[in-house]
Formats: sequence, C-alpha cells, structure tokens
Amino acid sequence: MVSLGRRAYNLMYRFGAPWEGADRAELRRLVADGRCAPETLRRRGASAARAIDLGCGTGGVAIELAEAGFDVTGVDFSEVALRKARTAAERHGLGADRIRFIAGDLTAGQVAGVDGPFDLLVDYGTLDDLPDAERHAMAAYVTDLARPGSRFFLFAFCGRPEELPWMSFSGPSKAFPGLLMGEVERRFEPAFRVDVIDAPTRTRAVGTYLLERRYPTQGA
Repeated sequence: MVSLGRRAYNLMYRFGAPWEGADRAELRRLVADGRCAPETLRRRGASAARAIDLGCGTGGVAIELAEAGFDVTGVDFSEVALRKARTAAERHGLGADRIRFIAGDLTAGQVAGVDGPFDLLVDYGTLDDLPDAERHAMAAYVTDLARPGSRFFLFAFCGRPEELPWMSFSGPSKAFPGLLMGEVERRFEPAFRVDVIDAPTRTRAVGTYLLERRYPTQGA
C-alpha cells in the first residue's frame, strides 16, 4: 500500500511542489570549481563519471549533472515526480544512455536497478525529511553506494529546535526541525570526511556539506 508520505508527495508534485525549479547554485559552483566535476571524479578507465541524485524529484539537478558530463541515475519514490523528470529529460535531449530515473525507497537498503558505486552522490533535502530510523537506513545506503574517493553533496535544513519557530512553511520548525547540529558528522563519520561548505545559522537554518568517502587506510 502506498504510504501516506508518498501520497502527500504525489499530490504536491501533481499540482507543483514548492521546491520545483529551485536554483541549485551551490552544487553548480562545486562542479565549476572542480571539486565535483566529472573529470575530477571519473575513475581511471571509465568512460564517464557516474552520479546519483537521491530524491531527485522532477529531475532538475539530475539533468544539470547529465549536461555537465555525468552518467546520471535519479531515484525518487514519487511516480508523479518521475514522470515529470522523464519528460523534462526528453525536452533536454537526454536519452537513457545519459540519464535514468528509477522508482525506489532510499531507506529500504537497496533499490532495484541502482548499481553502485557512484563517483558523485547528491541529496537536496531528502535525508532531513526522514524520521530518525529512516535517516540511519539512508545514511547506510549512501555509504554502500560510495567508493573510496567518491564525493557526497548534502543540502539540508538544520537547526537547534529551541531556536526555531513553532511552524514554518519555508524552512525547519520545532515540529519539523530537519537535521540537528552535528548530525551529519555523527551519521557519516568516520566512513566519510565531512567538510562544511556553508554552516547553518540562527537566521538561515540551512547547511551545505561536501563529504568524501575515505579509503580503508584512513579509518573507515
């Protein structure tokens, strides 16, 4: 049976989710400066660097990555979003050899048709939308999908609940606080080295992070 969460997301995507079309300049800058560029991350002997968009929605980030030169997989549990993503990819002239969209639950431990490892993993607002046990499951899956040297870009609402409003329709709140301060490090170290690109503040409860999967000799 389709979960209540999935029903809610399908409904939002049917009428236009508020985050559709958002400018994802943070990741674009990392591609441009080389830290997340396909030529930087491509494994020796591979024809192209591989990227996965975790919770891809209607495909905006996945399409940008494909146009930047990545071989891209987008995963989401909303079939409505995925239909829109596939239509958008066709409009951009991107075929299945460059970009694929797969329905799946990122907290299930595996998703049929998703074969790692990936050189770049991206999450714009998926992990922070999950309850604690499901965050643990998704973090484990991200770790499984990354190879040593892979980069993981994470954009998430974060904050201290005591500093947040009771309710907000544009960010985290006491009811839905997003990630707690220090939670990224707690969930992903020591398997990843965590760099904070833009730390959350009292007035901007959003954090951006770039993680790198450690090699075994580095303690993971």
